[in-house]
Amino acid sequence: MKSFLNQLRLVPHRPLVAVMVACGLIFLIQDIFDLRFSSDFGAVPLEFRKGLASVSTNGVTTELFSAVARLFTPIFLHGGPGHIVGNMVFLWAFGSLVSRLLGNWWALVLCLLSGAVGNLTQIYMSPNSMVPIIGASGSVAGLEGVYFGLALRWALPWPDVFPLAHPIPPGQLVLYALVGIAFDIYSVATETAAGVAYGAHIGGFASGLLFALLLTSVYGSAEMWNRKR
Repeated sequence: MKSFLNQLRLVPHRPLVAVMVACGLIFLIQDIFDLRFSSDFGAVPLEFRKGLASVSTNGVTTELFSAVARLFTPIFLHGGPGHIVGNMVFLWAFGSLVSRLLGNWWALVLCLLSGAVGNLTQIYMSPNSMVPIIGASGSVAGLEGVYFGLALRWALPWPDVFPLAHPIPPGQLVLYALVGIAFDIYSVATETAAGVAYGAHIGGFASGLLFALLLTSVYGSAEMWNRKR
């Protein structure tokens, strides 16, 4: 047992890996036992609004806590193999880069918070929808936003991370993130967003970018951040 725990300590970016493992296990459980957790643990916009509205009549109840919790639980739910594989690849790519730059626990906190903000943004954009919001796309976009903001103001090393075949200039990843968020905004603006929670992408990215801009306004370089933490 002690040897196993020692091996676990060698796993890089453990909090991020834990999120990915949880996503994978939940997906496998759903697939093997033909279960669907989305209706109970996905973020359903209309139900979320009802949970908030209940405060004015019933005060703070379990209904409110359930509504808030369901901003986070959709991060761990996915609808199909393509959905989870795509999200996990980019969650690892940008999450591990943010983890290297800011630390394991900051990467985890930003992953969860940006995912929740993304879901909240999608709820705001589709307030009467009864379709559950699921997926870690808001978290992925949030970590992209963090990296984007850091790269704008800090001199970053060339990223060398799966699925990249070799290190590339940070500007290329910044360009990828910029093209992605531009497509999300275009999809929302032209109302071609049916079936995809582009609002979650936009909200997640914006929250991650805002955090990075605030952080870099206090710490002018990665070296300054590392000395302080």
